[in-house]
Amino acid sequence: MPKKKSDLDFGKAFAELETIAAWFEQGEADLTQGLTKFERAMALATELKGHLQAAENKIKEIKMKHE
Repeated sequence: MPKKKSDLDFGKAFAELETIAAWFEQGEADLTQGLTKFERAMALATELKGHLQAAENKIKEIKMKHE
């Protein structure tokens, strides 16, 4: 079964992850909100890792074509 195409492109996912990181850096103390944000951050990190892996695979493919 093919992977579902992500709704977020790399830039949007990275920007959202940066926003969440900034929230944590502010020292907010709401545990429930923090857990929700952490869960979203982990999902974004997984998605970004997938984008980076796809880019790496494409680079390898291009390099192989031109060797």
